[in-house]
Amino acid sequence: MKIISRLIIVVFFFSLSAALAQDGGGTFGGSTSSSSRTSQSSGGSYYDYNLGGGLKIPVNLWGFVRNPGRYVVPSSTTLVQLISFGGGPSEQARMTDIKIIRDISVDSTIVEKVLVMNLELFQKNGDENQNPILYPGDTIVVPGNALSAFQLYFGILRDVVLVVVGIIGVVNTFRN
Repeated sequence: MKIISRLIIVVFFFSLSAALAQDGGGTFGGSTSSSSRTSQSSGGSYYDYNLGGGLKIPVNLWGFVRNPGRYVVPSSTTLVQLISFGGGPSEQARMTDIKIIRDISVDSTIVEKVLVMNLELFQKNGDENQNPILYPGDTIVVPGNALSAFQLYFGILRDVVLVVVGIIGVVNTFRN
């Protein structure tokens, strides 16, 4: 019985270390791109697309793209161009429900406006209304599909089960 308990503990720690190593890459983690990238101390990513002269604006790109982070881009950058700067959408991205969160000042009060874009319509029909020019401070959120949520929840469930099995293994080892 001690051998089985010890085997459970070894399997638990190998599984836990593999799970932690896998999560280190993370769904929202970014890798380097061909742009000028500066890593900030908080672990986030900052990309500067210094494409010559002209006005630059800061925007944020979150969610299911290859390189999420803060971008400084030319003021004429569109939604599709920003997602392209970000390495494109990941396989789990839901391109029919992209949100642009925009802060707009109305009578010295900042009002948050959320625009929902469908890039599948843009791709299919060339509908320019679905590919707006971005404003300074815009935050673009590319959501995941149902499969990505399913994978996230089962990943959490897997980690909880691994911890419970590990605790049971440790208790059984010291009880015998």
